[in-house]
Amino acid sequence: MIRAICLLLALTGPAVASQHSWPALHDVIGVLDNDVLNVRSDPDRAGDVLTTLPSDTSDIEVIRPNDDLTWGLVNVNEGIGWVSLTYLARQTKQPQPAFPAITQCFGTEPFWSTTFDDPAVLLSMPDVPVAEGFISGVFASKSQRDRYFYRGGLMSPDAGPIDVTLSIRMRACRDGMSDRAYGIEVDMLVSDNALDNGFREPGLYSGCCTIAPPAE
Repeated sequence: MIRAICLLLALTGPAVASQHSWPALHDVIGVLDNDVLNVRSDPDRAGDVLTTLPSDTSDIEVIRPNDDLTWGLVNVNEGIGWVSLTYLARQTKQPQPAFPAITQCFGTEPFWSTTFDDPAVLLSMPDVPVAEGFISGVFASKSQRDRYFYRGGLMSPDAGPIDVTLSIRMRACRDGMSDRAYGIEVDMLVSDNALDNGFREPGLYSGCCTIAPPAE
């Protein structure tokens, strides 16, 4: 049975700018109410139409643009596609350099996921005791603008204190189970003291993160 670990996280300040401004959330613009926006197999109008987006679609996570900055890579179903950036507007309230506004991180084999809903974080994985905690430190690299580090601790009635750290990089990532693409990579370390306290799954967990709102 999947159990959950709850953390408290305070992520304040902006995400990443300039060359590190991807992924980013966008809204559809310039499409008539009775029309749709095509998602194509290639960054070209000749690409096959994979699916369409309604004219009022918002919170689209563009993973990265093509070299000409004219098309954006997006996730569709269990794969990826391209949308013309002419019809997408970057949301203006997104943070600029500091910390990425992550909504979820996840990995496979073993399966785990963290869902961020400021200030709470829900970490789910198979067969672990429930614990609550907080992130005690959030750091940006002084030399690499695309790297971040979160340090925190958990407390469980069953397992006692558990130390957790997350290392986040703004770079291409795959989930290993689909053809979907992501722009944020994460390594999560659950320290060995967790094993001493009854937490059966210490060690390093790797995966991807997204800034897209959770699916309803």
